[in-house]
Amino acid sequence: MKRLLGTFALVTGGSSGIGAACARALAAEGAGVLACSRRLRDGGPHGDAPVRVPNLGEVSLAHLDVADETEVKLRFGELPELDLVVCAAGVGTFGPIANASVAELREMLEVHVVGTLICAREALRRMQPRRKGHIVMIGSHVVNEAFTECASYTAAKMGQLGLARVLAEEARPYNIRVTSLLAGATDTPIWDDRPGFDRSKMMKPETLASFLVSIVTRPEMSVEEVVVRPPAGAL
Repeated sequence: MKRLLGTFALVTGGSSGIGAACARALAAEGAGVLACSRRLRDGGPHGDAPVRVPNLGEVSLAHLDVADETEVKLRFGELPELDLVVCAAGVGTFGPIANASVAELREMLEVHVVGTLICAREALRRMQPRRKGHIVMIGSHVVNEAFTECASYTAAKMGQLGLARVLAEEARPYNIRVTSLLAGATDTPIWDDRPGFDRSKMMKPETLASFLVSIVTRPEMSVEEVVVRPPAGAL
């Protein structure tokens, strides 16, 4: 039995990695999924053309810059209903604080904090009248540990987690669940420019997506923060 049959989901960061895996996993459970990303061009080069609404059980692709309020409003309004949003859009650059780039920090804050806020706000506006829905934020275990050469990324992810905690309280009266899935090392393109890590020990995006499905298909539970890491721990 498909556990999400009849529902519609929007996934940001849906062109690769965790976001793409989540989109596929949700569709496999019967959801109509709109997978969005800055890398995608369906829907026009700047999201200025309508996209095809996904049928139940399939993934439709669309361009989306999560920090663009106008485009987010457009995309979030294109689904007939909005039952689930997965905020998986991410960007990361790494290096010691002595060499830190303010421009790179601002880009990470724009995606992880500003982008998440805009998406969460638009999700709430659609979910509140129906008094149901689920918003999932793909966070990181860096909020619980200090990793060298990871200051700006950690700051952005901690900002995202703080936002999620407040969102969970404000959404609760409307029966809207909010989950922060704090992921450990996962084999995604974010590691392509970081040699020296054993990617064979990392989680696969499909594994994390399967866990996400197990959370969103249990409406009788509210999983608000959960750390998921590979058995080897912090790599």
